[in-house]
Amino acid sequence: MKSRIVWKFFGAFTVLILIVVFVLNFFVALKLSDNFEQRISRELKSGATLVGNLLHEYLAEGRDEEIQREARRLADELNLRITVVDGAGGVLGDSEKDPSQMENHSERPEIVEAVQNGFGQSIRLSDTLGYNMKYVAVRVGRDDDMLGVVRFALPLSQVQLQIRTIYRVVLVAAIAAVAIALTVAYLVSRSITLPIRQMKETAEQIAKGNFTPRVRISSRDELGELADSLNAMADELQQKIEDLRRMDQVRTDFVANVSHELKTPLTLIKGYTETLQGEVLCDKIKAAKFVSIIREHSDRLGHIVDDLLSLSELESSKDYIDRSQFDLKKLIDDISLGFGHALASKKLELTVSSQGDDLSIRADRNKIEQVLVNLIDNAIKYTGESGQIELSAVERDGEIHIAVRDDGIGIAKEHLDRIFERFYRTDKARSRELGGTGLGLSIAKHIVLAHKGKITIESELGKGTTVFVTLPKE
Repeated sequence: MKSRIVWKFFGAFTVLILIVVFVLNFFVALKLSDNFEQRISRELKSGATLVGNLLHEYLAEGRDEEIQREARRLADELNLRITVVDGAGGVLGDSEKDPSQMENHSERPEIVEAVQNGFGQSIRLSDTLGYNMKYVAVRVGRDDDMLGVVRFALPLSQVQLQIRTIYRVVLVAAIAAVAIALTVAYLVSRSITLPIRQMKETAEQIAKGNFTPRVRISSRDELGELADSLNAMADELQQKIEDLRRMDQVRTDFVANVSHELKTPLTLIKGYTETLQGEVLCDKIKAAKFVSIIREHSDRLGHIVDDLLSLSELESSKDYIDRSQFDLKKLIDDISLGFGHALASKKLELTVSSQGDDLSIRADRNKIEQVLVNLIDNAIKYTGESGQIELSAVERDGEIHIAVRDDGIGIAKEHLDRIFERFYRTDKARSRELGGTGLGLSIAKHIVLAHKGKITIESELGKGTTVFVTLPKE
């Protein structure tokens, strides 16, 4: 990853930086050179004007020797060439040559411009010295009373030397800027590609089935969003894998439980049937007892099959809820009457209470009846003689809250999380003895959830159990 993406980013940044620095360096150097030349021109003009003022009196009085002497002295101090000419172009003083040996300067371009405009400049080959010079000329006196022209000359090599110095400084600065920019570019490239490498490694781990690694990126840019999406995908996949494993375990347990639940009564039925085929058949009393036992276990098999079919219907069908409007209070009263014999046999007391002006509900009446029957039946089975059972229904905020309480044996805390699983029993031997299939609470949960309701359970071992059901009225 590093040998590919990092260097691709870094290479792109490098090309861009070099182009930008080259262009900037070119224009900066050009601008600095132009500014320097303008500054040289201004300084030469200012110096020539000052010298013209110093020589004004000498020019006015025609003191040529003083003009020559001052031209040499000032040229030595200023380190440049000074030439003084009169209005006709004759050379009155020069710091480099004998004025008497020099030709007339009236046609020199900088002299012509200075005579006409007061200031003139040019860059050209010096006829006297034989190399390129930068000339700046300033007129001394007014248009109608011109006394002469003072000209400064600076070898172009000196100007170019200073310009080259400027170029070198700009080049060094550019190289330093490129070095800094390339360092920053490399760090930026790494900061971009490091999260990508982390995401690649995380994706590889996920592909191998390891859903634990996560991408640790705190940035809030697109890479951060991509990392969050990858982490969310890993979380979702991990959850789904765990769900699949749990479902697989539930399926395995379900098959084992169904096999066990069916095998027990079938074994007993087979055993008693084989016995009836033997000598016991002559004993009518024992035969009747065995037939009764066979019928009891056949009924148990029928209950298990019915519950399995009901649970299968609830889990597979989306349209099994047949809603209609009915009075829940009347349904509760009818169900309570149906448990009269079972309650009396254990001397149990069932208290029914309801609150609210309207306990009508739009739901599947048969399914809600199945839920209530399962809950009351469980309460009766696991409550000792002379115990108390309460069934309450309250209408509140567009919902009906149902609670079934008992003071029976209760459920240990460690069993509560799994109490709604199929075939899950806290005491398997006792449950079979009481005739339960282990599917009642699971069926109740599926029915309640299908009505977009909630079902929860609270229990304390030795003190009793309360099951809460919340159903929307519509």
